[in-house]
Amino acid sequence: MAKTWNVLGIALALTLVAGLATASEFADISQSSGVADDGLGKGIAFADINNDGLVDLYVSNKGGANKLYLNQGDGVFTDITASAGAGIDHPGLTMGSVFGDYDNDGLIDLYLATGGQYEIEANRLFRNLGNGSFADVTDKAGVGLKGFTYSASFVDYDNDGDLDLYCANYGVGAKNVLYRNNGDGTFSDVTEASGTGDPSWSWMGVWADVNNDRFPDLYVVNGRYPAGEPNRLYLNNGDGTFSDVSAKAGVADPNWGLGAAFADIDNDGDLDLFVSNYVGPNGLYLNDGKGLFTSASAQIQSDHEGWGKGPTFGDVDNDGDLDLYEGDCKQANQLYLNNGKGQFVDVADKQPQLKCETVRTKGTAFADIDNDGDLDLYVVNWGAPNKLYKNDQNDSNWLKVKLTGTVSNRDAYGAKVRVYAPGSDQLLAMRELRSASGFCAQEPQVLHFGLKSNQAYDLAVEFPSGRMVKLADVKPGQALDITEPAN
Repeated sequence: MAKTWNVLGIALALTLVAGLATASEFADISQSSGVADDGLGKGIAFADINNDGLVDLYVSNKGGANKLYLNQGDGVFTDITASAGAGIDHPGLTMGSVFGDYDNDGLIDLYLATGGQYEIEANRLFRNLGNGSFADVTDKAGVGLKGFTYSASFVDYDNDGDLDLYCANYGVGAKNVLYRNNGDGTFSDVTEASGTGDPSWSWMGVWADVNNDRFPDLYVVNGRYPAGEPNRLYLNNGDGTFSDVSAKAGVADPNWGLGAAFADIDNDGDLDLFVSNYVGPNGLYLNDGKGLFTSASAQIQSDHEGWGKGPTFGDVDNDGDLDLYEGDCKQANQLYLNNGKGQFVDVADKQPQLKCETVRTKGTAFADIDNDGDLDLYVVNWGAPNKLYKNDQNDSNWLKVKLTGTVSNRDAYGAKVRVYAPGSDQLLAMRELRSASGFCAQEPQVLHFGLKSNQAYDLAVEFPSGRMVKLADVKPGQALDITEPAN
């Protein structure tokens, strides 16, 4: 079997590298864009904070000031940290912060996941005031957790139309915490009742509907030196409780994990899983559509083992399948191209600027920062300038979908968009909208598809409420704004 894979892998690598050679290279615009922050970087969160159609970004630093950058639309960002409200800079230890419209007012808010240099500090919730500034509402909301939170995520786990909050906590005796949104600007701790208080040393909590029942499930990435700890998959029972199905589902990865990302890598309509391990090999798991996974790590041709941290998926060449960028904390980052069947080959040697060699990379995320239809890449580095790489694919082989919930949460986290061949039930691609992903990272609230520009497609949008929007004869090369129907 190994010999067969080696032959297949070599042939596949040649095919993919040849394909990349005809594509435009990623250009390093870190300095000219104004976002080459050189702090002790940990996290990156993208969001459109002023509803101008451009994605802004927030950088979390574990030591030194955090930064909030406003996108000017011309490849340049302005640092507005000083004017964005007291506490936004949080010059302490901040990790995986996250954006979410917790009060459904159409303005996306910000939650900071913090640690502490001398003692554990409280996490902070900032409400977006709509005038370019944020107000600290932590005490009123009741989410000032002191738990050395490594990452936070917004999710509507009970599908009641507002965003709840999950904190993945790290350290001896730490237990993860789930807050339920009460709908009045306050939250209640429902950790014990829900059964999600994982007591392991947790780094990330990522949400995805793994069994296609419209209720988001929770995957917690755990690990401590040297042996690691099993990760946990909590299946949402739909009644406010969760069941630990890690072993049964086949994703109790025992290594020292740091990051994880869900994506439909083979375009079969369900969410597969990539686990990034700091100690031990990374793991790729294929979903059968019912939440049962099979190890498929051999489908990623790689000689990298360990030091993994920041995975992010995106269709970088607009060819219809999801590719993978993996941040590495010791050696070099990797860019894996997908051959359309969920098999990946590292082609970073063809674009060595993406490797960030000898630099410790943390969070990474794809985002279309200039609205030209291709995915750019932001890379957070530790003690070295962060990197923004501009993708100059510059074709019309793309479609972007922005969703707004009305009955569901306004951000539409948990919604799915499916693309079909015209006039048929042949599924071509599926994306699910969520908040946190990878390692201390958040992608924009816009779903991106690579699609052939000379064809038309049918779309089906499924909101968490179950309400649907169906569109026929959709042409690529455009961005769609779709609002959930009220009835």
